Amino acid sequence: MAGDDVSLSMTLRRAAIAFVMVVSLLLVFVESRVLTCLAVIALIMFLFLARRQLKAVNRVPLLLSVIVLGVALSRGVPTEALWQAMDRMLFLSALVAMLGTLRSAAAIAPEVLQAGAYVTNQPASRRYLAMTMGGHLFGVLINFGGLALLLDLVKRSMATPATANLPEAAREARLRRMTLAVVRGFSMISLWSPFGFATNAILITLPGVSYMDFGPVGFAMSFLFIAIGWGFDRIDGRRFRRLGLPRPSPPQGSWRGAALMVAHVLALGAGIVTIHELTSLSFQQALILMVPTYALLWAASAGRRAMGGAATGVVAASRMTWLRLSDLGAEVGVFAAAGFLPVILLAIIPTEDFRATIIAMGLGPVALALGLSLLTVALAFCGVNPIVTASVFGAIAAQLAVPGLSNAAIALAITGGWTAVIGLSPLITTLVIAGTIMERSTSRIGLVWNGPYCLAILFVWLLFLTTLIWSGAV
Repeated sequence: MAGDDVSLSMTLRRAAIAFVMVVSLLLVFVESRVLTCLAVIALIMFLFLARRQLKAVNRVPLLLSVIVLGVALSRGVPTEALWQAMDRMLFLSALVAMLGTLRSAAAIAPEVLQAGAYVTNQPASRRYLAMTMGGHLFGVLINFGGLALLLDLVKRSMATPATANLPEAAREARLRRMTLAVVRGFSMISLWSPFGFATNAILITLPGVSYMDFGPVGFAMSFLFIAIGWGFDRIDGRRFRRLGLPRPSPPQGSWRGAALMVAHVLALGAGIVTIHELTSLSFQQALILMVPTYALLWAASAGRRAMGGAATGVVAASRMTWLRLSDLGAEVGVFAAAGFLPVILLAIIPTEDFRATIIAMGLGPVALALGLSLLTVALAFCGVNPIVTASVFGAIAAQLAVPGLSNAAIALAITGGWTAVIGLSPLITTLVIAGTIMERSTSRIGLVWNGPYCLAILFVWLLFLTTLIWSGAV
């Protein structure tokens, strides 16, 4: 009987979040408050049924959303603000579920395993750069699924005979260096990826800001961060270079998988930009349409190449997506709150008084931008996901309209702090996944192993942001 209850709950969760996804797609083309209300009810039902998946860090933003809603209703907040908050809540909830379609397609695509084998079997002199770029590309395309997949390949590579015969210190060093390369590559998604959560949180939070205002800057800075990480890695590995350890080599032809992964990222990005430029759809609308479409085409292609038929691949990927929908409680909860909170808070916070207070304190644009970056880092150590910080405080900072503090500067402040902390705070999902797979504590990976690098890139970013604001470049 208990098993039947669990099965029913899982089916209802899947159906509820699938309904939210379908409605979010429909709302791109039609405006319907009836559909919006039905989708909100489905989302609430999903979160209630998935409540056991929610940890304390997931429950805090949801509880705060309920409290803020109560305050807003008692103050007679405009109805339009409530509708806007619900729309954003549905969009971000649907987006995190939609990205799972790419993960399902990747699970059956032979090029994914080929690319993983290619980057994990590079010689030490090239391994860091290969794995950082691998973590970056896998993360850009399939987000946390890519992170988990590549870390799992790293873990399996440590069990090969060649690695097992290494001295214990060398084995631990190789594990540490490969883990950090993947985590650092993954963290840089926040700097520029148009498919990433940071970019989309910023685009729907800051009015008038476009991807071109901050994305290209973050993309350029990612190469500097790769160089900084490579420098740390070289220092870490220098004591082993004189031991004459076996030199690994990637499987023959595996480079084709890596090349195909790059092609997938470029094709998906080009599709989103093309839809955005050639139609009246916003960047986010183009994204939420293109992601499942591309996943469908990718699954068909993978099925044709590896499973005997395109239809077989589509069915397999669809089944994986459907089964995984019941386990998205934690992610959907955080993203739902991140969509809802900023809109309602802006409707109830006396921003003019807040703005006057900040001006009276003498806080200029540089201080506010740096403070926003550091706040993103500090709150992540309290369990507040950066997407919540970005959505709430980014919206408030934009509403304050402080002279000299542009929305582009706010966006860059958020992305820099976000990038630095997701590989540092033990409470962030990135490190929870890494710690679980690599069987090391999140504190060890984030604070001990990755701490110096994260602090270094945060310092560089703050200096860079200060220079941009002082020079008037943003």
